[in-house]
Amino acid sequence: MQDKELKAPHIRMRESARSAMLDVVIALLPLYFMAAYFYGMRAVALGAVSAASAVAADMLCVLVSGRLPNLRDLSALVTGLLLPLMLPASIPYYVVITAAVFAIAVVKHPFGGVGQNIFNPAAGGFAFISVCWPSLVFSYPQPMFPLPIAGELTARLAESPAHALMLGAVPTIDTLDLVLGRFAGPMGVTNILVLGTCFIYLLFRKVISWQAPVAFLAAAAATAYFSPRIPASRWESVVFELLSGTLVFAGVFLLGDPVTSPKRGLSRFLYGALAGGATMLFRYCGGFEQAAAFALLLVNSFTLLIDHEAERLFRIVRRGILGFRAYRRSRRIVKKV
Repeated sequence: MQDKELKAPHIRMRESARSAMLDVVIALLPLYFMAAYFYGMRAVALGAVSAASAVAADMLCVLVSGRLPNLRDLSALVTGLLLPLMLPASIPYYVVITAAVFAIAVVKHPFGGVGQNIFNPAAGGFAFISVCWPSLVFSYPQPMFPLPIAGELTARLAESPAHALMLGAVPTIDTLDLVLGRFAGPMGVTNILVLGTCFIYLLFRKVISWQAPVAFLAAAAATAYFSPRIPASRWESVVFELLSGTLVFAGVFLLGDPVTSPKRGLSRFLYGALAGGATMLFRYCGGFEQAAAFALLLVNSFTLLIDHEAERLFRIVRRGILGFRAYRRSRRIVKKV
């Protein structure tokens, strides 16, 4: 979405916001297709349950506040669709419902609802259930073994390559499998090729800007290169850190949220770099293998400060440029005289 349509952290044009949310929904569909390919229709069912829970919670919160629900608002639907993709396909439905309701009723509406929230709702919902049910959130079924939509799950659960990194071990997985998402992990974030296509689509539609995601991944890559935590080459460290968890997904779908991200290109770049550095700090020192959501929530609290300081720096630079141009003009006039 173009800068003139936004003023962080509030969305000012409803139709622009609706169009942007619709584009995000379209971009998420290939990820659900891949999740269904890897794990069966349970992945789609999880998305449907989460989306329905988020939309229902959103409508209830709007009614409680004394307003009528806006049926053209797709923000709750987007939040509901984002959450299951960061989770294992084996996650119980009640955990997904809890995450969706928490994201809407606690993270979004207490700050005023759509366009007013300070923190990213999907990141907040994921962080909440990670603390409440870590054994369920960070245990993953193997891909290519379809799971039943309902009933008892008998699939063997495994730990992701991100867990091996957390333990300081080199993951025993081929790079091609990492790129194609053929490993145990969150059901919708492992296929890097599909995520790259989604990123290009959202950029083309001007739903997100490139500064925050690029700075985010660059900061994470730089940290992995200069301070690797596994006994491998620096470039292997970068590859494993970027491709084994939710980093790319968070950079594309969470960091680009127009409500919680800054408005200027410079502030977005700084915002992304801080989020990338914070994510790696949480990974290196925290207790969870997937740390992007926690880092994003931390950086969300500084969005207004980042915007303010970037605006102040921009004005200082602009005044300097204008002053330099005025000085050059005056020098030309003196020479002519």
